[in-house]
Amino acid sequence: MAVSLVAPVPDGVHAKLASLGTKLEYLHPALYAGEAARRTATPNHPANTGGTRAYQEHVRMLREAHIRHEGWKRLLHDHLELVYNPEKTLAIGTMVGDAATGNASLHPTNLHKRGAATERAAEHNVQLGLFPQPVDPNEALLDEDEALRLKTWFLVSYRVKAEGGVRIHSELSLPGQVDRGFVVKWEQRIPLPVIEMDEIELPDEDGPDEIDIPVEFR
Repeated sequence: MAVSLVAPVPDGVHAKLASLGTKLEYLHPALYAGEAARRTATPNHPANTGGTRAYQEHVRMLREAHIRHEGWKRLLHDHLELVYNPEKTLAIGTMVGDAATGNASLHPTNLHKRGAATERAAEHNVQLGLFPQPVDPNEALLDEDEALRLKTWFLVSYRVKAEGGVRIHSELSLPGQVDRGFVVKWEQRIPLPVIEMDEIELPDEDGPDEIDIPVEFR
């Protein structure tokens, strides 16, 4: 499966990402891995299998790249699957966006309704005491002050069919306000170059991009 940039990287993108402690070389491979995983789903798999597998690979690759190269740690924080920096000031998660994703002149939002955790992340109003204790050196737990300082960015992506393949539009953005499950204001946005992959398969529905439903076991 070949992958390429549709256009050159715009000026300033590398510097903006570097200021956050990340790189395009970490973000684009996560999108590539998600698309490759999506295509392992067949018509006989349950509905949403392709989208769920894509989400899982987005999270895995974001974590592995940042942990290996930048010393970040993975974090399950208020039901959000994240990776965060050593300073405990910035975390990155994933989100499926709408058709405006990656376009600096438009106002994108999430394609699927998000749960309350995304709203709390946007408002810095995080409920504490919900998080499991870390089980290995690559996991961590935030205390109350750290949780209030943490800014949660999202790698937002939107895929569209193109001739002979698929194009993935994306951006790394910081939500500022969520209303009824949808982002209505972004504090900051960094549109990323569009990537194109060939050999498109019939897509399944997008799966969940956030686990945000507490379950009571009886």
